[in-house]
Amino acid sequence: MALIIGGVLLIALALWTVIAPRQQWRVLNAWRYRDPGANEPSDLSYNLGRAAGAVTIMLVIVLGAVLIRAESSPEADARDARKARDQRFGTSSVEMATQPPAVGTGDAVPVWRFVPLDQDNADRLDLDPPAGTDLVVAVDGVYRVNGLTVREQGQTVTVTVTGTCTQGEMLCAPGRTAPFPPVHLYPVDLKSPVGTRELIDQNAER
Repeated sequence: MALIIGGVLLIALALWTVIAPRQQWRVLNAWRYRDPGANEPSDLSYNLGRAAGAVTIMLVIVLGAVLIRAESSPEADARDARKARDQRFGTSSVEMATQPPAVGTGDAVPVWRFVPLDQDNADRLDLDPPAGTDLVVAVDGVYRVNGLTVREQGQTVTVTVTGTCTQGEMLCAPGRTAPFPPVHLYPVDLKSPVGTRELIDQNAER
């Protein structure tokens, strides 16, 4: 935004130089002289100023177009998606997984993040979930998930995940502030969108 404002102001100043250089000199510079008329620039100086103003306008337009194209490029979109993932999941390294069976063997596995999903969210995070996905259950990459159960009751959605730790006991200990990549994303198709319902990790209550 600051670059846009700066560019507009620079174009406006350069346009003033091209259209009315004498007026611009009188407004901005004449006050410095006791006798402004005797110190006014020549016609050649005004014409050179016009040329410089025209070149400035063209340069600002070209640079602005380059910056706009760079901001809307696939590379910029991928960078924004990585940043959004890092903010939402604690890492940009995520993998969309298939939903495991409701009943699975293993120990209780904590949910790393809940992400209610709509098209805007999916696009922003650069995710390609199956059709009908309303919720993504993110699980730390140290776990292999064997079962995932979802129970919808009134104003709550309760998720229970079971599985096994695939890394050392230290990495699977609770309380870590950063996940082990890649974080696995499990799509959930609810009876209705999450809305204002509370998302509960059943294992966190044990």
